[in-house]
Amino acid sequence: MQNKLHKNIIYILTIVFSIVFIAVGYSMNKIDFSSYETSKSYKARVVSVEEITEENLDYAYESYSTTTVRFMAEITNGTLKGELFEAYQYLDDIVAVNPKVVDKGDKVIIASLISRSGEGEDWTFLEYDRSRVLWVLLISFFALIVLFGRKKGVNTIISLIFTCLSIFLVFVPSILSGRNIYLSSIVVSCFIIFMSLLIINGANKKTLCAIVGNLGGLMIAGLLAIFISDVLNLTGLIDDDSMFLLMVTPENPIDLKAIMWAGIVIGSLGAVMDVSMSIASALNELAENMDNPSFKSMLRSGFNIGQDAIGTMTNTLILAYIGSSLSVVLLLVVNYKDVLLLFNLEMIVFEIIQAIIGSMGILFAIPITSIFAAYVYNIKKDIKVFKKMED
Repeated sequence: MQNKLHKNIIYILTIVFSIVFIAVGYSMNKIDFSSYETSKSYKARVVSVEEITEENLDYAYESYSTTTVRFMAEITNGTLKGELFEAYQYLDDIVAVNPKVVDKGDKVIIASLISRSGEGEDWTFLEYDRSRVLWVLLISFFALIVLFGRKKGVNTIISLIFTCLSIFLVFVPSILSGRNIYLSSIVVSCFIIFMSLLIINGANKKTLCAIVGNLGGLMIAGLLAIFISDVLNLTGLIDDDSMFLLMVTPENPIDLKAIMWAGIVIGSLGAVMDVSMSIASALNELAENMDNPSFKSMLRSGFNIGQDAIGTMTNTLILAYIGSSLSVVLLLVVNYKDVLLLFNLEMIVFEIIQAIIGSMGILFAIPITSIFAAYVYNIKKDIKVFKKMED
């Protein structure tokens, strides 16, 4: 009973600390985005399509056709909710893929922008409103987690919410406010590790072993990332997005190498956490059910479990990185026939080291978790043996 009360107190303290951490982190790094805003977008419903016209235009010695769709839209949110406006959708054939022509009943996003004629402003189609479907998908995902995970499923959702909030309300604003990116990455990563494992699994030996293994694997991955980026003379300028980042704060440019490092560390965090927890949990079961567990047998079991996890988790991490950048990889393969140059482009090199170093973090987490867990699960036994020797 006392043990359960102790666990509940730690659980509540973890949630309270997480809320305080995010609130304080956000207040310390809060960014005023008012200077970045150009126009406010609104949700709207297409009431009717009034006219569709097509015209040919000349631009920079080239001619292209543009289709203009004039439609009536009713604002469905904000201060203008319920008001009806005339809006325009522009479809230019110089754009490779255009959205479909709006139709009556479509849910869209519109904003008041400078008119194409250069006189005044027009309500203009920006995108289709996909938020409702995304909310349905998210709620379904959470429902499935609770259905299969029960109490742990609820705790998983709580930890996932805190993880997202720490990234978007603490980590990202800290970068934009000019904080040290390396320090911010370490602090947020440690918070995610402790918070997730304590909320999902509670305060016990299993969680302690997973935390130690996770911290060890990430520390080695972080050190390797710094060393390799220096050896390979990486600048962090891996794509157009990196160039745009430099323009966000020209007076104090963002450290692109630090961004690259943070991407490697945070990107591998989930996989390393998974492996560490799997080994710690399995060894905990062995310690409770083995008649005579020893450090050597526990360590051997930890390595055997880790070997089974290596292949699947490494594949998971590498395939995730390949999948996220598949279109870029295809484009580069088509345009760069020189294989030597292709595999030395900074963009490709970054993807490679991100996958390899993240996987190495998993590899190092296995022995660290196994050794620490084998030691922790045998402490009580060693104390008993020592007392018998004294008697």
